Amino acid sequence: MTQIFSYHMPTKIVFGCSEISNIAKYINGRKTILITSQGFVKRGLVDKIKSLCDSIVEVCTDVKSHPEFKDLEVAYKEIHKNEFELILAIGGGSVLDASKYFSVYNDKKEASFVSSLIKGKAEKKDYKLIPIISVPTTAGTGSEITPWATIWDMDEKKKYSLHLSELFSEAALYDPTLTLSVPKEITVQTGLDTLSHALESIWNKNANPITINYAIKASKLILEYLPLLANDLENIEYRTQILKACMYAGLAFSNTQTALAHAMSYYITAHKGVDHGIACSFTLPMLIDNVIGKYDFIDEALQDIFGELSSDKLREMLKELNISTEFSHYDIDDEELDSIKASLSNNQRAGNSLIQI
Repeated sequence: MTQIFSYHMPTKIVFGCSEISNIAKYINGRKTILITSQGFVKRGLVDKIKSLCDSIVEVCTDVKSHPEFKDLEVAYKEIHKNEFELILAIGGGSVLDASKYFSVYNDKKEASFVSSLIKGKAEKKDYKLIPIISVPTTAGTGSEITPWATIWDMDEKKKYSLHLSELFSEAALYDPTLTLSVPKEITVQTGLDTLSHALESIWNKNANPITINYAIKASKLILEYLPLLANDLENIEYRTQILKACMYAGLAFSNTQTALAHAMSYYITAHKGVDHGIACSFTLPMLIDNVIGKYDFIDEALQDIFGELSSDKLREMLKELNISTEFSHYDIDDEELDSIKASLSNNQRAGNSLIQI
């Protein structure tokens, strides 16, 4: 690993139980649109936020899981009929990613401009950004402290990435109490997404001592607390530790991007319908087995995380969480695995990886 490196994190990070009650302080009187999901409305949290801050001028609750261009373009047109100075994004990764899409605009405020920019049909210029305050309600995606968003085109069965260097949130507010209502299945999926972010930032061409330190912290917390949390969902201490893991993993992969596990996962999600957190994590033991012994700095990190140079402890945890590590379990045979390998040839995430399948 090179000894010349840099690290960048412009997002203000605030972490604390019930910190959402101080949201008005961070909005600071700016005209704000609240982007969230229907689930957030049903929990009564939209009304709570509006009671805490009188500068919410509009609320958008139309964000669906795995945001697609066709849905975002419709919502974009409605949202930009309003004048606002700030986006408050409260929700899981889909809400945070959608908010980044809504943040980008040109003089005509055209959704087609944003979609073209993402798909590489327009140059990354002549755009402006509306600031975002991100409040994650799941502990997984890390979108609150990264400069990119995942946008799907399921007609093409393809994942696109919105990536602008200025697209970091102005602030990320981590409040563990907001994750208490997340059901077991999503808690496990998002926790494993966090683990993938952390581990993939280690066997990564962009890794450096700062990112590796954060990745080790995140991985250790997931290994210790995710199985505990899966069996005690209302434990605020476990929720807090897993949300910290999400934050640490975000601090790692925000500067490295992900690598091979995520590159494979996009095909598996699009073609097999496997939830993202599972699709990007069931391959991790295989990748660990492939990387052991190849790079000293990776071996040192894995030794620190697992206490041994082996994927055994990770396999044990996944088994405890009822996650299979076999491709056949996800209806992927050898022929289709070859197709997945072929899809990686020009994939940027795969290109970040220091290992191959």
